[in-house]
Amino acid sequence: MSRYVVTRFLLMIPTLLAVAVLIFLLVRVVPGDIVELRLVSGGTYVTKDVIQAERARLGLNKPIWNQFVDWMVGLVRLDFGVSMWSGDKITHEIAIRLQLSLELAILATIIATVLAIPLGTLAAVRRGTWIDQAVQLFSVAGLAVPSFWLGILMILFFLTYFDWLPPLTFTPLWQNPAANLAQLIWPALAVGYRYSAVAARMTRSAMLEVLREDYIRTAWSKGLNRPVILWRHALRNALLPVTTVIGLEFAFLIGGLVVTEQVFNLNGIGKLIVDAISHRDYTLIQGLMLLVAAGYILANFIVDIVYAWLDPRISYG
Repeated sequence: MSRYVVTRFLLMIPTLLAVAVLIFLLVRVVPGDIVELRLVSGGTYVTKDVIQAERARLGLNKPIWNQFVDWMVGLVRLDFGVSMWSGDKITHEIAIRLQLSLELAILATIIATVLAIPLGTLAAVRRGTWIDQAVQLFSVAGLAVPSFWLGILMILFFLTYFDWLPPLTFTPLWQNPAANLAQLIWPALAVGYRYSAVAARMTRSAMLEVLREDYIRTAWSKGLNRPVILWRHALRNALLPVTTVIGLEFAFLIGGLVVTEQVFNLNGIGKLIVDAISHRDYTLIQGLMLLVAAGYILANFIVDIVYAWLDPRISYG
């Protein structure tokens, strides 16, 4: 098992390197110039000498390969550089927003998992009954309703009937848990509902497939208890594809909730990505995209470890 974990971890390094090269090249292809946006966008006349001086200050006058080497050297030292737009350190820009996005992703994942696995299992066991139809209706509605629209309905409902709005200022969990949850629980519910709809459908499909296997029929013929068959033998094998869905959705939530963050006035990673792209802030875009890519790679790594725990044959292979 330990050899399998080390091997999977080492495979992350070349993947991150390839992603870093791709991000750097794609960012340079995006039309627009941050220097012109900063100095000329307001209609102010600026001479070419001033523009060239600003490009030299930001290091944009260097050859592309030289800029890439400087960025990679900084990454090795865990130094992502400074934002070309604000001048603040990129680690600081990300750190003050990552906590919010990470906590929102964790809350949404917990809500989705608690809802999806029991409902999907129940729908598979009660296939064709009203329970199965109710769970499928729940899932289809979750897939059809965008999380940001559900968030708007939540805000309108609480404002209309309770004259209440979520707090506008983010409070860390360790400072005031009540204020923190009052702000994040509603976007977590809105996002977690759609998340759970995807996972519930996957759980139902996987359980139905596993319940047709020969070893399940053998377990029934041996007279094993129903909970043992369903939870120990069937569900554990059915969780393999469900784990993939949960892991990938969690990685998406780190930086993919742009509209939902706007609805609930959350200053998270998604909003920062949009601002960085609109400003053509190359260094900040590179840091954010690498963070999102690292999140996906780490999520896949954790999913692989869970695979090996659910099915030990994977690690032996």
